[in-house]
Amino acid sequence: MFFSSYLSRRAELESLRIDVERERMEIETEPDEEKRELEGLLAEEGYEPGEVEVIMNRLTKNKEMWLKAQLTHELHLHAEELSTAPVKRAAPAGISFFVLGLLALLPYTLAMARFDALALSAVLSLGALFVLGSKAFIPKLFNVKEGTMSAAVGALAVCILYAVGLLAGSL
Repeated sequence: MFFSSYLSRRAELESLRIDVERERMEIETEPDEEKRELEGLLAEEGYEPGEVEVIMNRLTKNKEMWLKAQLTHELHLHAEELSTAPVKRAAPAGISFFVLGLLALLPYTLAMARFDALALSAVLSLGALFVLGSKAFIPKLFNVKEGTMSAAVGALAVCILYAVGLLAGSL
């Protein structure tokens, strides 16, 4: 999970950097079109024509500010997103996967019947998926629907993988 998250974030950052460079090039080579585009976006956000004119006069004097505004309003991208290191985003995923993997294995370390261990492992895993999906550790973001969805996807995966295991075992 750590490595897939890391590679995913690296690819995402590369894609964002390409978008930034494309916008930078468009500001240099097609400034009138980019101005019209940003003016339209600002108007859609509710700025009055006089306000749009003031904003555009200010932005077009500083190409980096203009670029940031273009990225924010057109691509809904903020410069801070480009500075997040892939490792910082991947580490929580890797640690969570490791800890939850241990939690799922815990029943097999107990003196239990094989099916009982499987059932307990599934319940612990689905409970953990609910807790993580619902963001239970962040009270302001807690969302039962998201937690339920996360656990449901996990339950579907368990059923599919169990069926594949039974099929593979019968070969």
